[in-house]
Amino acid sequence: MKKFLLLLLTVGVLQGCTGGTQSSVEPQTPPTTTQPETPSTQPETPAQPQTPAEKPPAAEQPDSSEGVYANDIFRNVTVKKTGTDTFEVKGQAQVFEGTVSYVVEDGHNELTQGSIQTSAGAPEWGDFTHTVKVKKADPNTTLMLILFETSMKDGSRRMELIIPLPEK
Repeated sequence: MKKFLLLLLTVGVLQGCTGGTQSSVEPQTPPTTTQPETPSTQPETPAQPQTPAEKPPAAEQPDSSEGVYANDIFRNVTVKKTGTDTFEVKGQAQVFEGTVSYVVEDGHNELTQGSIQTSAGAPEWGDFTHTVKVKKADPNTTLMLILFETSMKDGSRRMELIIPLPEK
């Protein structure tokens, strides 16, 4: 990543240094002029209002009461409470070998953890749907679902996506 940024910076500096110089020795010809159009006798019509872009079918749009979460490796992630202590997680991920790891915590303790298999591994976007069953240890806490990719290098969490689980 550092090499890429250094390359971009170098290209930008070189572009800035050569932007105002002319390398051609050929004489420049003056631009040609054209006759202006004769004004029309018809009054101008107001511009037509643009129509909004068509929305995808309702089946592809998440319910407006749900939040949609995303980061660099997750997109279109939604969480819906389907029953007492049961949540349905849907979305897309671009992760190594199509494996998404997750943890549910209450701010102090990890209550459950596991992994989800997506329909495709990186660099493709794989779809996933998973049901998480977790019970609060303390009724006054907020449960947080943390989706992440496990690093193959050192086992650390990469690109965490933190999602509060809905109360209702």
